[in-house]
Amino acid sequence: MSNNRRPTSRRRLLAGAGSIAVLGAAGCLDDGEPGESTDDSSDDDDEQTDDPDDGEFDDDLVDDPVDDADHEVDVSELLVYDRDGEQVANSHAGHWHYETETGGLPAIEPGSAIELEAVFTKDGEELPLGEDEPYRLGVELEDGEDEIVDIDADPATVSISGEQAGETATVFELLEDGDVVWEAPPIDTFVKE
Repeated sequence: MSNNRRPTSRRRLLAGAGSIAVLGAAGCLDDGEPGESTDDSSDDDDEQTDDPDDGEFDDDLVDDPVDDADHEVDVSELLVYDRDGEQVANSHAGHWHYETETGGLPAIEPGSAIELEAVFTKDGEELPLGEDEPYRLGVELEDGEDEIVDIDADPATVSISGEQAGETATVFELLEDGDVVWEAPPIDTFVKE
């Protein structure tokens, strides 16, 4: 049996170590086994508390170089669930974590739709979304490529219909009195046959 592995160069080793350091600093490394879900919300170590002396991390106290957008409302995390209540993605600190094989929202077939629920949290508390609540969900296309998907957002849910095969990017927004007060970075949205 021949060994076709190339020796690791110093440059590749340093690049890999640097990537791990950046991910570790962002708090995004998963300590689970390969193939396991990377659902950050189920990890008891990430639980937020109101006690500043308990040693828990409070991301509102850190100037996040990744998420330097000027938001009117400081959202800690956006959780996106499918109609079965399974988390498909979450956004925090200016980036997304995916629970899908596509690396974005679940793929949609042309002529079908996915129903998603959004949950915005601040300091571990869910922000109220609804008709009679201060906040609503907004969902827009990043580049206005409206021939690929059709979006129908309610106060807390969104239906994304596949119009034709292609890829676009969707932006989830938190609205207050019709104004955008926070938005997540764009997330890939795929329509595949």
